[in-house]
Amino acid sequence: MKKKPIKNSKWLLISLAAAMVLGGASMVYFSLLRSYTLVVDDKPIEIRTIAFTPRGLVRQVGYELAAEDNVWPSAERFGVFLPQSIRLDRSRPVTIFTPDETITFNSTEVIPANLLAMKGITLFPEDMVLINGAEIDPTLPLGKGEAVVLQFVPARRISLNVNGQERVLFTQARTLAEALEEKGITLQPRDVLSAPADTWLTEGSAFALRQARTVTLRTGETTISFESAAESVAGALRDGGLPPQNLDYTLPAEDQPIPEDGQVTLVRVVEEIMLAKEETAYTNSYQEDPNAELDTVSVLVPGQLGYVVTRTRARLEDGVEVSSLTEGPWKASDPVDGVLGRGSKVVIRTEVVDGETIEYWRKITVYATSYHPAEFSYGDQTRSGLALTKGIIAVSSAWYGVMAFQPVFVPGYGRAIVADSGGGMPDRYWIDLGYDDANYVGWHDWTTLYFLTPVPAYIPLVLP
Repeated sequence: MKKKPIKNSKWLLISLAAAMVLGGASMVYFSLLRSYTLVVDDKPIEIRTIAFTPRGLVRQVGYELAAEDNVWPSAERFGVFLPQSIRLDRSRPVTIFTPDETITFNSTEVIPANLLAMKGITLFPEDMVLINGAEIDPTLPLGKGEAVVLQFVPARRISLNVNGQERVLFTQARTLAEALEEKGITLQPRDVLSAPADTWLTEGSAFALRQARTVTLRTGETTISFESAAESVAGALRDGGLPPQNLDYTLPAEDQPIPEDGQVTLVRVVEEIMLAKEETAYTNSYQEDPNAELDTVSVLVPGQLGYVVTRTRARLEDGVEVSSLTEGPWKASDPVDGVLGRGSKVVIRTEVVDGETIEYWRKITVYATSYHPAEFSYGDQTRSGLALTKGIIAVSSAWYGVMAFQPVFVPGYGRAIVADSGGGMPDRYWIDLGYDDANYVGWHDWTTLYFLTPVPAYIPLVLP
């Protein structure tokens, strides 16, 4: 009779243990159960489930990832809690028809120009990209998810020499006349074209056009106007009967094409010679100066200027000096380069800042901003591994390697350590003051950064 209560107690204990196990399993299950937004091709899908990788989450909506699909974050990223928003851009079939071949592949890219570039097709001016026979702007995105069929119609490339100036034209025109009209070039009766205007265009065709124009030649008080189809100023001057003499020259030069406005000027030239004295600058080099305080520059060897006496040939055009040419310099003395010292001597000082006495060995002016965990998808994670809160500051990556975990002081913020890095700001020293979300204070101002004792073993003489 005494054994029955013992047996009943045993089963009671087993039942309680089983209940505790089931209860614990339920708690684990519900603690891992989360709501996610899966954005598939810009369309959100809300799902509440347990997932440890983006790939596993995608599978739960009935889709198996292809090699060309894009997933953010990485498909194999493992975590007990994934980001609440997962993005999936599915690849779709792409077909590109060119005059030479048909190209097929899968891609998530939505910009037609990028799809062409992926297969080595570079778009040039006047090239056309068609969808269903209609021309599209290849720089505008297409819809996602659907198959894409593009037709690439390359423009014909032709060379056109107009009055001695080589031009490359890209055109869909069939004849030379149509291409000229397309580019705004109107043929005149006296123009000379190297081929008939109705010539059919082929890739790489080359043509020359010399246009007759009115040339106005100005020399002194005389102005002469005449028609000329010459390709150069020299030819036009021969047509006008006024070639330059001695040092005279023309604008443009004789071997240059006739300008578009047909204006040519003949300039009378005289030269004069003058003597002048000039200084020769010296340069400075830098070296460490252990006797000078950190962040100061000392003069170790003063530099000296050099002097050169030169002869200058001045050019007068129509009585006005327009240029000079220096000839035959005589060296009076050579410049002596100087040597400047970069101070490396560390001096420890004390100062009362915000009512607190601090001991520091360096202080600099910096531009301060501030940040807190809610700004970032990775939360309070910092480069050092410490959680982001007040007392953590970030510096540029160039500074972090030599300043990690150094104690600092910032007026209005207080004591801190360097435990994170950021992109920095160009052309200025920069720090980012850390806060937790509840006590965030925005900073955008210049301030002073004090480097507190103890002095580190390595100190950069010049901050990067």
